[in-house]
Amino acid sequence: MKYPTITIATERIRLTVLAAGGPRILALHLDNGPNLLAETPTARWQTPWGEFALLGGHRLWHAPEAFPRSYWPDFDGPPAEPVDHGVILRSAIDPGGIAKRLTVTLDPQQPRLHLRHALTNHGLWPVELAPWAITQLVPGGLAVLPLHDAQPPPNPLLPNRQITLWPYTSLPDPRLSITDDALLIDTALTGPPAKVGAHSAAGWLAYIHQGVVVVKWAAYQPTGIYPDRNCNLEIYYDQGCTELETLAPLVHLAPGATITHDEIWFLTPWSVPKDRKDLFKPLSKLVDELV
Repeated sequence: MKYPTITIATERIRLTVLAAGGPRILALHLDNGPNLLAETPTARWQTPWGEFALLGGHRLWHAPEAFPRSYWPDFDGPPAEPVDHGVILRSAIDPGGIAKRLTVTLDPQQPRLHLRHALTNHGLWPVELAPWAITQLVPGGLAVLPLHDAQPPPNPLLPNRQITLWPYTSLPDPRLSITDDALLIDTALTGPPAKVGAHSAAGWLAYIHQGVVVVKWAAYQPTGIYPDRNCNLEIYYDQGCTELETLAPLVHLAPGATITHDEIWFLTPWSVPKDRKDLFKPLSKLVDELV
């Protein structure tokens, strides 16, 4: 089934989004190159409200994940609203009373995007949740999850790295390697579905594929309590896609209240060094320069 879409673009970036509902970003092109986002037309689930279709690309959910709540079909909703250099995408109100909004703004000068994810509680009671920004990229690249922010630890006697594993993540996994600074996931290798996460002050994730790096950055909130055993960064990977996921801290969202979660994306030419252990420092420097 084809869904109506609209396109927004600058000289460097072209985005395709759902024309109504969602909110969903379906395609991301740099310099007229191929779509960097995964396309998953066969990933569908039956729910009490009808069929949920994943489609691929970028979506906004709220954590923690649960079935069927997380898989509420989201194609019925208000039409997309064009704004200067961008678009506002809105969902209908879901059965739990939550409405989603995504404001996407393209930088007119460089391949950079600002995404503001918002959740509003239209229900009658507070809801505990966290905004959860999920981006599915084409498989075959190298995903990078930094375990710290490259700063000296304030107390070297206390831990500064934390890794979380999902039940379906089977170890050892030849796709997954751990350096002093980061988790590296080689999705050019095949294997079953897996997911890892971390509580990391770095606040960014990267994906390197065919000479381009895509970086997602979200501000780290050191006093916040995050979902999924306190993860603010997560990566899911299987043979069809690689998901880069950032999360905001959990909140008790009161009726009528709204919570936001901002991401900055940027894209630039990048090659994987011969020794992958050398990735972290230059990527950290790049993030510091561009955020």
